[in-house]
Amino acid sequence: MSKKRIIGLMLAFVMMLSVFAMPVEALAAKEQTVITILHTNDVHGNAQEDEKGGKLGFAKLKTFVDSKPGAILLDAGDMTHGTTFATISSGVSMVELMNSIGYKAMTPGNHDYNYGKEGLAKLSEVAKFPILQANVVDVKGEKTLKANTIIEVDGVKVGVFGIATPETKTKSNPKNTEGLTFVDYIKSAEEQVAELKEQGANVIVALVHLGLDLSSEERSDVLAEKVTGIDVIIDGHSHTELPEGKVVNGALIAQTAYHLKNVGEITITVEEGKVVSKVAKLNTYEELKALEPNAEIVAAIEEVEESNKPFLERVIGKTEVELDGVREKVRAGETNLGNLLTDAMLDISGADVAITNGGGIRASIDAGDITMGEILQSFPFTNYPVVLELKGAEILEALEFGVDSAPEVVGKFPHVGGMTFKYDVNQPAGERVFDVKVGEEALDLEKTYKLVTNDFMAVGGDGYEMFKKGEKVSEFPLLSEVLAKFIEAKKTVKPEIEGRITVGEKPEVAERYNDIKGHWARKYILAMADANIFTEIKEASFEPDTKITRAMLLTTLHRLDGETKAKGNADFKDVENGDWYEKSIAWAVENKIALENNGDKFKPDEDLTREEMAVILANYLDYKEVVLIQIMPKDFADEGDISDFAQTSVDKVVVAKIMEGKPGNVFEPKGNATRAELAKVLYELFEMIESLELKPAA
Repeated sequence: MSKKRIIGLMLAFVMMLSVFAMPVEALAAKEQTVITILHTNDVHGNAQEDEKGGKLGFAKLKTFVDSKPGAILLDAGDMTHGTTFATISSGVSMVELMNSIGYKAMTPGNHDYNYGKEGLAKLSEVAKFPILQANVVDVKGEKTLKANTIIEVDGVKVGVFGIATPETKTKSNPKNTEGLTFVDYIKSAEEQVAELKEQGANVIVALVHLGLDLSSEERSDVLAEKVTGIDVIIDGHSHTELPEGKVVNGALIAQTAYHLKNVGEITITVEEGKVVSKVAKLNTYEELKALEPNAEIVAAIEEVEESNKPFLERVIGKTEVELDGVREKVRAGETNLGNLLTDAMLDISGADVAITNGGGIRASIDAGDITMGEILQSFPFTNYPVVLELKGAEILEALEFGVDSAPEVVGKFPHVGGMTFKYDVNQPAGERVFDVKVGEEALDLEKTYKLVTNDFMAVGGDGYEMFKKGEKVSEFPLLSEVLAKFIEAKKTVKPEIEGRITVGEKPEVAERYNDIKGHWARKYILAMADANIFTEIKEASFEPDTKITRAMLLTTLHRLDGETKAKGNADFKDVENGDWYEKSIAWAVENKIALENNGDKFKPDEDLTREEMAVILANYLDYKEVVLIQIMPKDFADEGDISDFAQTSVDKVVVAKIMEGKPGNVFEPKGNATRAELAKVLYELFEMIESLELKPAA
């Protein structure tokens, strides 16, 4: 082989090596780091596994965490309060277990403040990880806890900052946050993002207890929308289950539900110091329950349980009579234990009236000494008092619902404090309650009262949907704690059955209409008739199932709006000056509320379909400038039957809870709307206008 040939081969070999070397260098330049974040929220003291409740518990959580080497474990609040296990030690037992499991940071939830600001400060001293909140300052304007931390993983800096919910001021006893100010959480977050980036953070994580509850103004999705630079928001508070997270303005929001029913897992890929992908998922109890519990955590939990025994055996007071918690009694009528509990709820809350469900009372307490263990046996659930502002009409609705199946034994049966009422089991459901008094005064249906109930019922539990309309004013510690302190203060109790709830014969009341007794829409019909919305119906019968016309819907909407005047007249051949509906049609056309009409006839007497009603109602919401936060619309089985022109409107009115589907998950878009449906629609609109303080147009 010639020398020239050898040189040529060598040159070719060198060139080949350089070609193969290029991708290797490029790959090295784009080396990736994968970061795993595990997260929990709203554990509420549930350290022990509960297979029936689908709660993982700390022992199996530790096993799962250990199976993910290098993972960052974070908690988004409401960890340290909610069970006897947690509260006996004022949350210390929970934090010590968190230390053993390997938590790297948490932010406090409103219930973590239930031990007071001093109690939270003590927990931060016990914790071997930082408790973070950037938006809370004391009277000197100084932050009460650390604002942020940086956790390094394989050279990548993960910056974490905490935000506590401003609702803590009302969703924990107000005394717990005296002297503290919850400053603007948006501004605080912006400052934290800037500070962490200045410290070289490659990944920004907001660890927040804000939630996604639409009734709240301070939410994690609002945070994501208004603050740029956040990669991940680990959230709590609303108990929302987000199987794959939720992306808002580039930020991935993650939340696991509550009580360790799931463990959240976020995978973040960082390339050249920048986040290139982030994925969220939930590891469910069903997927994790086969894990072997960590022996050290099991032993630690057993040690806490053993140390709790003296607390459970502690005598807190005495009762001169047996406190009746018999299932068949508390679910069917007034009992002295129900009265004692509602009195305790009124005492701590200062509310006007109290309502709690009989199903929450689980056992009687014998006469004599009362131990804390007996209190917890009678009230084993982790429910707590919540104060709502409700109209008298909604309180009446709750009482009607509570006794609608009496004398049947049901968990929803209402026990009351601060009020009395009578009911007649021989009357139709929804028409049984009468002679309701708050103190010595008759219940005023239009007056706003402060009602204290339990957190389960406050969100519609046991079917008390009307409570969801109330504005939450404040929250307090566990019912069991509230009752124990009430008894302890009195030393000796002797509650009686006082006649707060009485079965009797309801006096006959003449009906406005003779054909609505027992009808599902009776309440709505009478409410709107009392509001002078149905003035055109002069007859003794309402005919609730009669079809409605275009004119009837528009005139009733016009009355609901205060009969504001139109600038012009209704210019249609079939609408004459002086017609009973003429002014309403002119108003509806002028304000783009009526259906689009390209002809010279309005057809006021034409029957209205349900989808046409939806369009008109959606137009009315636009006219009132009602802004609806986007929620996934309901999918109806007959979705394909909804006309294109009506689809968006149907979604809007269903999301707004003004219209709803029919049995069988159908909307029946081409079906005719009835007077009964109109009454309910107008009732819901009336409630919305009042709650949003939307005044009639000038």
